[in-house]
Amino acid sequence: MKIKFNIANTITSLRIILSFITVGLLEIGNYFTLIIAIFLVIFVVFLDFLDGFVARKLGIETEFGALYDITGDRIVEYIYWIYFSVVHITSFWYAIIVIVRGEIVNTLRSAAFRKGKKPYEIHTSPLARFLVTSPVMRTSYAVLKAVAFSFMGLDFFLRKKLPSFHYLKYVDIAVTVLALLVVAICIIRGLPVLLDAKDYTK
Repeated sequence: MKIKFNIANTITSLRIILSFITVGLLEIGNYFTLIIAIFLVIFVVFLDFLDGFVARKLGIETEFGALYDITGDRIVEYIYWIYFSVVHITSFWYAIIVIVRGEIVNTLRSAAFRKGKKPYEIHTSPLARFLVTSPVMRTSYAVLKAVAFSFMGLDFFLRKKLPSFHYLKYVDIAVTVLALLVVAICIIRGLPVLLDAKDYTK
């Protein structure tokens, strides 16, 4: 497959690079870099909307671009989940669940792709299409991830710079609730792939 340069794939690459920069800024750990990192988390998730939108609007959708977009999503998510578990903002189990689910789904989609089906073409039932491909679910899930990772960044900032902050425990609770919601939806959106891709694994 010949891979051509296009702006949508460049945006996906930028998301990946910025996710590494975000973690680097969090590691530096001063007020300035921590605040920038929190805003970068939001910006990186916003770019997730932008690459697909640009590809559709400019008519530059490609098979590689569809796969690369999903790969970019996975890399960004994995980086954030792993980092925030390493610094004890969230449980490492969240990272493990998301990574295992992601790799299983990627494998099944790859099997379908080899048989001529793009990642979002394998779903036939209305419920599966709603959960996996609908703009409502994709947008709400992306927004929820942005909010969850932003709260994780805020929690990290408060613990590092303002450990005596009176409402820190409520931020901790918010992080836990948001993380659980993200992981639950992640699993729910993965189930249709497990069911619909089975015919392509034979």
